[in-house]
Amino acid sequence: MSKMSNPRQMEDSLSYLRDQLKALSNRHAIEILQVLNPQTGEIVPTLGWDAIVEGLVRLEGVSKPKSNRREERTQEEVKYEELRQVLMSGGTIYETMNKLVRAGFVISSGERGKKQRGFMITHEGRLALASIGQLEGPAGVNTEVQLAARTLLKHKNFVRLMSAQEKFVREIEDIDSNFVIQMPPGSGKTFLAMIVILLKLQQRIKCIYLSPYTSLSRQIVDEYGPLLEDMGYSVIRFDGLTPATDSELESADLVIVMYETFASELLQKKKWTENIGLSVIDELTELASTQMYVESLNLGTDRSVKLDFIITLLKEKSQILTLSSRFGETERVAEWLGAKIFRPDVRLTPDEFIVRKTDQGIEIKSSDGTQRGVSQQEDFLDAVMDHIAEYEKKSILFVVGSRYRAQGIARRLTNSHPRKIQNEVVEKIMGTGESLPLSTRLSKSLSSGVTFHHSGLDAGVRQRLEEAIKDSIIRTVVSTTGITSGMSFPFDAVVILFDSNMYFLTARSRYLQIAGRIGEYYLAQHGGRVYLVFETESQEMSSSDTMVEKLLHRPLEPLCPGPVYPSLAVSIVVRNMISGKRIAQIDLKQRFLDFVKNTFKGRLDEEYIDKMDTYFDSIFSWLIREKVVIPSEKGFKIGKDARVAILAGLDPIDYLQKKDILLTLKDTVKESELVELLLDFRLPQLIRPRTFVPSKDELNIMELSEPEEWYMRLVPERVLIKRAVLEKWLDEKEVASIISETREMARGIGLDEGDLDSLLGICSSAASTLRRYYENKKMRRLALRFQVLSRQLHYGVHSDLANSDLLDLRLTEGDSSPSSRLSRTIARHLYENGYASISDIVRKDIDASKKGLARDRFAKNCGLEPETAKEIYKAAMVHIRSSLIEEEE
Repeated sequence: MSKMSNPRQMEDSLSYLRDQLKALSNRHAIEILQVLNPQTGEIVPTLGWDAIVEGLVRLEGVSKPKSNRREERTQEEVKYEELRQVLMSGGTIYETMNKLVRAGFVISSGERGKKQRGFMITHEGRLALASIGQLEGPAGVNTEVQLAARTLLKHKNFVRLMSAQEKFVREIEDIDSNFVIQMPPGSGKTFLAMIVILLKLQQRIKCIYLSPYTSLSRQIVDEYGPLLEDMGYSVIRFDGLTPATDSELESADLVIVMYETFASELLQKKKWTENIGLSVIDELTELASTQMYVESLNLGTDRSVKLDFIITLLKEKSQILTLSSRFGETERVAEWLGAKIFRPDVRLTPDEFIVRKTDQGIEIKSSDGTQRGVSQQEDFLDAVMDHIAEYEKKSILFVVGSRYRAQGIARRLTNSHPRKIQNEVVEKIMGTGESLPLSTRLSKSLSSGVTFHHSGLDAGVRQRLEEAIKDSIIRTVVSTTGITSGMSFPFDAVVILFDSNMYFLTARSRYLQIAGRIGEYYLAQHGGRVYLVFETESQEMSSSDTMVEKLLHRPLEPLCPGPVYPSLAVSIVVRNMISGKRIAQIDLKQRFLDFVKNTFKGRLDEEYIDKMDTYFDSIFSWLIREKVVIPSEKGFKIGKDARVAILAGLDPIDYLQKKDILLTLKDTVKESELVELLLDFRLPQLIRPRTFVPSKDELNIMELSEPEEWYMRLVPERVLIKRAVLEKWLDEKEVASIISETREMARGIGLDEGDLDSLLGICSSAASTLRRYYENKKMRRLALRFQVLSRQLHYGVHSDLANSDLLDLRLTEGDSSPSSRLSRTIARHLYENGYASISDIVRKDIDASKKGLARDRFAKNCGLEPETAKEIYKAAMVHIRSSLIEEEE
């Protein structure tokens, strides 16, 4: 009997549900429930018909007018009475009310048909109303902010807002002010920024999103680009990996741009930077200098100074919205920006555990002292993994201080704590292009379900790896701190291993960035743990107690940018002269001093401002001495050639140091001399292995001595390594061979494909800048030399293949990384076999007189494996179609 009752009960339940839904579908049913429903915390009222009708009229947007003692009724009174009569006539609301009573959503008191009859909403009625509210979406639609939030929620397929987001959407109506938004990592700051961006775009206001990391830029484009483009807005990503033309940037509605890239555009006073209405600045904590004091080795590398410069220029003409986690003395930043602070009180934090060795064993103790255990394992890793328990069901991030340590621990975990993973996943992450040595080691690690992650990995491999981590496909990750920048991942535990290589992790704010990679959304759903493992003492962390005090108990540090360095000071001065007009020295000086006073550093430090007077004099004397600034009777103006160089995008210091070579360069110059010129530029010098040495003038201005002797001895050797890398690359040597040979020369300095990719990308970009410089000077042959060299450096080929578009072919659509492009070996093979362009791949074997498909004839004639040939043919067809569509548009 009991077995038969379950289907009958289910049918009865479904029948009851159908009756309830039918009751709610009646006209005015939802509105009646809304009138009867009290605000949260209020007593549930019993209302009569007059009050219910008055409430229904109010929902229509018409309020009861004040009584008018005159005989003539006002228009408001007439409208109110008409609407009231429409509702009360015909019996509709009475029938609907009876059905709501029968469905159990409302209970009645008093006799039917009597005017004094009262109605009260039931618990079931309130639940039904709340459920309907959920169907309408978690954000209301009473304000523009709520409407924008609802649009984005629908696009993201989110069913609810997080608590901090809900507070913003509920409370913020005026989005025209400057805002400092402080929320934990992974709590949805970017979503809030996109609400404001969407509203501004609807007002035809140009927006920029300043990102500190390429991974973050990519994430924003991937997540929000399709929605905005479907709505008719142009979205452009602009950084070293994805260049954009001036016309594209001028016509774009939203530009997602890296700090450094945007700073360069501002210095050149590019037209597209003039009409920016909203500037979103992500990771405002980058405004805090990480350099305790200025050294010759790091001169000009302090990112906080450049961000201070960017914000100072933007805040005079653009609305500012900053995103970050919390930092100390927020009010000082808000005052500087004239901004409101949005800092919700709701915060979720993971459980924190301190791990250290004691006489009894490895102690694992919660930071609040409520939990303590001692493991008899000899190794910290094993002790922590035992404490995490059931690691197969959890995602774990290990954070270490060096690349070699990341790879070593990953290798160890493949043996001690492997996971099952499908071969297809590994193959997808590795991609199809040229064989890369570090990626090969990564593939072996991934086959056991464990990965390492650092900037030495190929950019495309790293991107696909991060996507797999985000999708919880890869669940054991050993990484340097690079993975903790900008993105949140679904980790159940973050394990930070403190040894001598973690010397840079001494600030609580930096620790919170790493611990916050779990993400607040994931934390709310699943909880999370952070383990601070004290392995060995260092100069910064003398004991585990020091570690706990610095990272867990100290107040959050306030933001404090570093002092302006000579190369940026030169750029600021030159920026005020870029128009080519004459200007008096005293006016230039005043503009410089006013600018520095308006920086955040200038607001914080009066002594710093006092030094800027003589600082400007030193900078200006240097520019006159180098003939970048030319004196005249009516003032000073920038030299003609210097102006051409800076408008082309050359760094002013690079021009200062190399102008004699640039002015005398011939189009017959050897390729090796061009390579040497590029390696003398500042950005290539800063790429690993570092070869940067500041000029004597810069050191004198900053009152610094030369870098230490041990470093200066290494510089010539490292320059030779970089030169060898570029020359071998241009000679079409395999990446594995280049890295292997140069690693032997590097003597302990890691040089991986990611470093190679960075060096080649920056050198290629520098060559492209020199192309623009010589084009502007009407020196077309030299411009062509640098154009070809730029492509050679980008693809790693001789000049003949660089003039072809074969290496523009992408085997994976939308992925421009080396691991996805056509390999240089195959491109050379095709070129030598008569396929000198992508068009040749598609069209050369078209012959109506022959049987079969052109694809099959290409596979037969090109000399490659049939499967490889067909894949290339397919990619070429996609490329040609895309080109035709672009031409039509």
